[in-house]
Amino acid sequence: MNRQISMLRYAIASLGFIAAIASQPTAASAQDLPALPKSIKDAGVIRIGVKCDSPPFGSSGPDGKPVGVEVEMAKKIGTYAFGSPDKAELSCVATDARIPSLTGGKIDLILATLGKTPPREQVIDYSDIYYWGGSNVIVPKDSPVQKLADLEGKSILIVKGGNQLKWLRDRIPGIQFVQLNTNADNIQALQQGRADGYVGDAVTIATLISNYPTFRILKEEVDLGFNGVGIRKNEPELKAFVNAALKKMKEEKFFSQVVPSHVSDPIVAKEMIKSFETDPPATN
Repeated sequence: MNRQISMLRYAIASLGFIAAIASQPTAASAQDLPALPKSIKDAGVIRIGVKCDSPPFGSSGPDGKPVGVEVEMAKKIGTYAFGSPDKAELSCVATDARIPSLTGGKIDLILATLGKTPPREQVIDYSDIYYWGGSNVIVPKDSPVQKLADLEGKSILIVKGGNQLKWLRDRIPGIQFVQLNTNADNIQALQQGRADGYVGDAVTIATLISNYPTFRILKEEVDLGFNGVGIRKNEPELKAFVNAALKKMKEEKFFSQVVPSHVSDPIVAKEMIKSFETDPPATN
């Protein structure tokens, strides 16, 4: 009898041990992902630069902490890497500071509306494309500008480092650019009449304009951009991990769950989910 009791106690203790192990936070969801570089493993966190002035991709919440769709992506990468969203160490990065922050070693990844362009590809590597979409121009409602061609010889606001600049310059003769640091700066400058229009990512523009009834959006779309995660050159392990993480997000319908939490307009949300979860249209 004593032997049976001892064996029973051992079995219960074993089950308790197994349960305790099972309850520990692990990166189990990342077991099917490639290994992280040793330097990031040793650090125990992955440092990711996000936008804090580009809703709904990334903005500052009421408590000052970053919120937005790309912020949720960054946290998901932290979960995949170390089993917790808190293991993504987030930093706000201005548009023109994104690549210097990466190449200077301040962050490990850029997840901050980073459009893929040939000049940037000479400096950094990109993950697979995770988002595609165009841009739009807003002008005051009483502006004589009705189409993009009407911007010939006029001035337009743009965030410093914005990839729409080259597209517009190549197509509209004499267009002048006023480059400011943030979307908020540009909106304020347009209200003050410091330029004839403002160009930005289509979803950001659609989100912003709902708060500014004195502006309207030009119907013609500007460019077609492709966003990827920025990675330093010659980091194949990290690139493989990020690509696998992005693929897993799509498979899990992560964006269908997250986007509606940050985009109140159902039409905008639907278009945004499409741009995250489907392949971009063919371009010439």
